[in-house]
Amino acid sequence: MHSEDSVGAARATGRSFYADTVSAFMVADARTIVGQLASRHVSVHAAADGEQIRSWEKQICILRSAFSTAGVAAGDWSVLLECPLLRLGRRMDAIILAPGVVGLIEFKIGATAYDTAAWAQAERYAQSLHDFHEASQSRLIVPVLCAEHAPPRPIEFRPRDGIAELLLTNSVTLHNAFAIISEKTNPASAQLDAIGFDLSPYRPTPTIVEAAQALYAGHQIADIGRGDAAAQELQATAAVLRSIVAEAEAGKKKVICFVTGAPGAGKTLLGLDLALKSRSGDRPAALLSGNRPLVHVLTEALATDSAARSGTSKTDAKYKADAAIQNLLGYLKEHTDGASPPENVIVFDEAQRAWDEEVGQELMNRPNSEPELFLHILNRLDWSCLICLVGPGQEINRGEGGLSLWGEAIAKAAVAGCRWEVIAAPPAIDGGPEVTGNGISHGSNKIDLAFCREPRLHLANSIRAYRNPLRSLWVAALLDGDVENARRLADQMAEPPALVTRDLDASKRWLRQYRRGGRSVGLLTSSGAVRLVGDGIPPAPRSNELGPIGHWFLRPFTDFRSAGALELPMSEFGCQGLELDYAALCWGGDLIWSGSKWVPRMMRAPRWQIIREEEKKRFRLNAYRVLLTRTRAGLVIFVPKGSDDDPTRSPAEADVVAKVLADTGCSIM
Repeated sequence: MHSEDSVGAARATGRSFYADTVSAFMVADARTIVGQLASRHVSVHAAADGEQIRSWEKQICILRSAFSTAGVAAGDWSVLLECPLLRLGRRMDAIILAPGVVGLIEFKIGATAYDTAAWAQAERYAQSLHDFHEASQSRLIVPVLCAEHAPPRPIEFRPRDGIAELLLTNSVTLHNAFAIISEKTNPASAQLDAIGFDLSPYRPTPTIVEAAQALYAGHQIADIGRGDAAAQELQATAAVLRSIVAEAEAGKKKVICFVTGAPGAGKTLLGLDLALKSRSGDRPAALLSGNRPLVHVLTEALATDSAARSGTSKTDAKYKADAAIQNLLGYLKEHTDGASPPENVIVFDEAQRAWDEEVGQELMNRPNSEPELFLHILNRLDWSCLICLVGPGQEINRGEGGLSLWGEAIAKAAVAGCRWEVIAAPPAIDGGPEVTGNGISHGSNKIDLAFCREPRLHLANSIRAYRNPLRSLWVAALLDGDVENARRLADQMAEPPALVTRDLDASKRWLRQYRRGGRSVGLLTSSGAVRLVGDGIPPAPRSNELGPIGHWFLRPFTDFRSAGALELPMSEFGCQGLELDYAALCWGGDLIWSGSKWVPRMMRAPRWQIIREEEKKRFRLNAYRVLLTRTRAGLVIFVPKGSDDDPTRSPAEADVVAKVLADTGCSIM
């Protein structure tokens, strides 16, 4: 039970609009509660309209009736109203706290049916509490949808992964949900009151699409980060980059920066922050990517979200999104021999994948590498800042020359009289495991160039795998064939790095149970795993099939074209740079285990052929590196059983792959 002063302190935190014990809530003047809600509403929005006030009045009445009927008014329960726990303007209608249980209520006042969108909204709130709210993670979460005039539904308690399935109630039957919460209370649980709930850290990890939409809508990186060490690191790096850009503009300088980081560390998020924020001011900027699926998915998502928020046409919104996020090859073709670009600030995503002179001759009819062309274009401006985002082990196409190509281009520019100021994370200069290979100094060792080392340009923490931050290290050890180290890393994890199953239907059932609440799920497969068709898995869309890829990532699971429908897989070419919450990676015969190492193969019908060329071997391993690091919360690996009648689907080879995965710490499903 709180004193008046302590409750007042909770209200002053700026979280829930109203927070108190159920006992106090039951005897408080309803007009006083509504007045407090309205007052807090005005502090963050316009004044509450009559409809909103009437809705609060009805919610208070419904809650009081349900508490009274359920007989919990005198217990050690708390109630919070209008909880802006979820960032970016979302608020939960009501939170009910009982020992060991967090009840979440989404009200639909006036509703006569259980709307699908409201259903999904309540489930998503529950999932977010479970995944990102510290105080809720150790408690049972019970989501409730209360549609005021909807017909009564049977109420059954079915928990799964710490969250009960959504309870459907109306204004009369809400007390039944409270009765269930009362039954499931755990007196041994650490006490959690309204103040503790309000003050508990909430560390959401947005997808790259959600983050892009938030930045495009005007939010800051600090608004959408997790609030932990990884997010603080990200904010510090963003501040350094903004400072470098400002100094380049003020001094009319040519500056090139190299930002390094693990897969999922937030490099693309930094690039989006620069590109989207700069375009809204007087300093033009753009994020360029050679990853056409990534560009398509992001611009489609931004245009759809922006049009819905602003009421403008999607065509206009798409035009603006296309200006901020551009296809890299199109940029080069337009500006190599044409007019100077309008953007002084360019962000090059996955810069380590820049192509060499041979590919330059093919694509541009010029014997220049991609870095050379970029420096040539930007040198025509009175000032420019090129931000190169660099990740490890993502090269999956021929001609991708790594960071040494950038060193060579910078050296050639210096010889020609244009000296670029280079500010880089140490791994980008020296090379090493963080960037998988040589650094820029390797390509420029014949020229005396000064590099400014900036440790804050390296992102050491992954924010993608929020449930298992050691996953990227485990993937690296797995693909290096270091079974012992992979197992050691797995033993340090709170949960296994992945599940392994030999049953495709089992993996799909596992995914279906996680797709509630708006979580994204899907099937992944290597582009070289062409014999998975024998196990009922169709080929993935090609990287130039942008329409199907966009539908796969952006449509709800009720649309057969979506990832969540679990009909169509996505390959490394379609999903690189993007992510899912949960996925099933379908392991193919293009990567088998022999002796003590992985053996990459390619199909030369009617049989597999071992890949001998080192570059192509690296591409195949990197394809699996991309696929194994696409998930944010959980991964199941489906290893087919094979067929004795088909030499391209050897049961013995598949058995060995499954055993190696188990030996490296995966859990057998």
